[in-house]
Amino acid sequence: MKAGDKMVNNKCDIVSIQQQNSSRITITNGVWGTVSLLQGNCMPTTDKNSTCSQCPVEREVRIYNYTTIQDIVPADDNPALAKSFKTQLIKTVMADERGFYQADLPEGKYTIVVVEDGKLYAPTFDGNGGLSSVAVKPGRVNFNLVLNHALD
Repeated sequence: MKAGDKMVNNKCDIVSIQQQNSSRITITNGVWGTVSLLQGNCMPTTDKNSTCSQCPVEREVRIYNYTTIQDIVPADDNPALAKSFKTQLIKTVMADERGFYQADLPEGKYTIVVVEDGKLYAPTFDGNGGLSSVAVKPGRVNFNLVLNHALD
C-alpha cells in the first residue's frame, strides 16, 4: 500500500463504493470507473479473519490507443508492469480518494492502465493480445481497474 491509501477496518465495501461512484459521472461520452487495490490473502476461505481486502485508491490513470502485448516496453524488475507503450497516449486523469475516474473520449478502442510505482499496470487482456482494452461507443462505458497485490 502507498502512503495515503486508506482502508477502513481492513475491509472496504467496494460494491457500494462503485455504486456511489456511478452517481458522480458528469461525462456524456467516454469511460468511467473505480480504481481499487486488492491485497492480502484472498484465497477462498471460511475464515472470518481473512486478510483479503479491496479498497479504492488514488492513482494516475492513462488512456492509450489500443495497445497489444507487442506494443510494450517491459519493466526490467517486474514482468507484470511496463516501462512504456509504443502506442499514443490519449489522455491522463486522476482517480480520487474514492477511486473514481472519468474521461471524455470519442468513439474508439482504447487501452486503460494504472500508473503504479512509475510503471504501467494493465490488469486485463482481451482475446487478441490487447491490454486492458475498452471499446467506447456512444454513451458512457464503465471500466473498473483492480491493482492485484493479493498473495498467491
